[in-house]
Amino acid sequence: MLIALGIGGNILGGVVGIPIIALMSGKDMLFVTENLQQIVGNVAFLREMQVLQSISAIFGFLLPTLFVASRLSFSPLRITGLSGEINSKQLIFAILIIAAGIAVSGSLGYFTYKLPFPVNWRIKFDQMENTYAEAAVGLVNLSSIPELIISIVVLALLPAVCEEVFFRGGLQNYLYKNTGKLWVSVIVVSIIFSAVHFSVYGFLSRVALGILLGLLFQYSGRLWLSILAHFLNNAAAVIAMYVQRSNGKSMQDILNDKEGTYWGLLAIPLLILLFVQYRKASTQNLTPDDGI
Repeated sequence: MLIALGIGGNILGGVVGIPIIALMSGKDMLFVTENLQQIVGNVAFLREMQVLQSISAIFGFLLPTLFVASRLSFSPLRITGLSGEINSKQLIFAILIIAAGIAVSGSLGYFTYKLPFPVNWRIKFDQMENTYAEAAVGLVNLSSIPELIISIVVLALLPAVCEEVFFRGGLQNYLYKNTGKLWVSVIVVSIIFSAVHFSVYGFLSRVALGILLGLLFQYSGRLWLSILAHFLNNAAAVIAMYVQRSNGKSMQDILNDKEGTYWGLLAIPLLILLFVQYRKASTQNLTPDDGI
């Protein structure tokens, strides 16, 4: 039901977004409908695309999860992991975990890019990455601090809240309640989480990020910790783009930059140690019966 509502919510978000784009841009709805593919990624429609991105996240991820939770429990916020206290140790370890996770994720992305794919595969993958980059260019304008703040809200804060509610508080949570298998739930949902971003070169790095976010939620039952970690990961990427943009690089060059290093993989033992301490700092692990 959650997956079906998520797909329907994304469609509904697009339908709702069309008249809003038309109103904001001064174009008629027929023009927007017929030229939507050209509008996406067009910097002339920056603000419209930021609004559409926000609507899509809310309708496609946040609202379906809260609706399903309200059908399953008299306490939808509790069953989703949005209620409950967070202690200072959990907070500190969550920040340290995502800091180490960013290093590991970056190295996995570099590793994936260096894999010896067949030439025809790489051509297709490059096309997918270029399409992704073109859409991203139409969502960010890093020419000033106010625009940086707006980009952080649109690309870091809203996705962190909406995607974590859907993937961790929803899909992973319900899969775990049904199977009782922690690692199956975390890994399966992390693969889905990565796949919906339609980026081959970023697939392994997002799977790794999804596993970290899933374990942050699973070991504490507190979704705000994985939301914080997700936000910090995305915000760090936006700020890094802002710094590179300030140094004169174009957005296309920034988004298509595949340089990296394998050194980040050395942070894996540190991640394991941090999760051991994080689990100890969490008073109670999530169980299949929580929130029912």
